[in-house]
Amino acid sequence: MARAFSHLLGTIAVLLSSLLWISLLSPIRADRLVDDLAGTHNENAVVLGTGLLAVVLGLVAAVRGARWWLAGVAFSVATLGYFTYALSR
Repeated sequence: MARAFSHLLGTIAVLLSSLLWISLLSPIRADRLVDDLAGTHNENAVVLGTGLLAVVLGLVAAVRGARWWLAGVAFSVATLGYFTYALSR
């Protein structure tokens, strides 16, 4: 896998994690967007799936690209942990 492609995957991972954090600024809009994507019964699956995808993409970027992407993986893991905790309450 080319190093540039790995960096692209890492960038996508950080953008997905950032999108989840930005959704906290406008929860009504984020809720409407997720409802349109997956319906009202699958909201948690979409949010947690996005967080998990960000972790996996970040890990691929860290292994194949550069070790600096481990900071992005930490950001993605923290995001996944926060949203898992928030959705389980």
